[in-house]
Amino acid sequence: FLGVPWLMLVSWICFGFTSSQSGHAWTTDYGCSDKEEEFGWLIKYSPLHNVKRPWEQSFGDNCQYPATMLLTADHDDRVVPLHSLKLLATMQHVLCTSIENSPQTNPIIGRIDRKSGHGAGRPTKKLIDEAADRYSFMSKMLGATWTD
Repeated sequence: FLGVPWLMLVSWICFGFTSSQSGHAWTTDYGCSDKEEEFGWLIKYSPLHNVKRPWEQSFGDNCQYPATMLLTADHDDRVVPLHSLKLLATMQHVLCTSIENSPQTNPIIGRIDRKSGHGAGRPTKKLIDEAADRYSFMSKMLGATWTD
């Protein structure tokens, strides 16, 4: 599962969000996209800018991304969901819909929590709902069965 903080960090910095919202707070640790040299570092590990078809690399025809569920929330004022949604759309396009007979059969989905942010302030029900969705996704992908 890829949650909001890491994706937010790299996206804010790589997309030039360093002058607005909370992006500027990360530049001392990770660099600033406004500086050419630092942008060169950032773009190399940006999840969005490094979505590649593994079967076109040297990994072989049967290689694909693992089952992926991106987590975000629609009311997060520190981590705007556009970053997660942009990565989700890019992954789905590059890996699944842009070519016929794509070898990518593992699902790439998003979970968007409604009327919520991220982190410690969420109600217990929201935490339980997210955990249930994460464990359900994982058990489905692993082929787990329920035993009484």
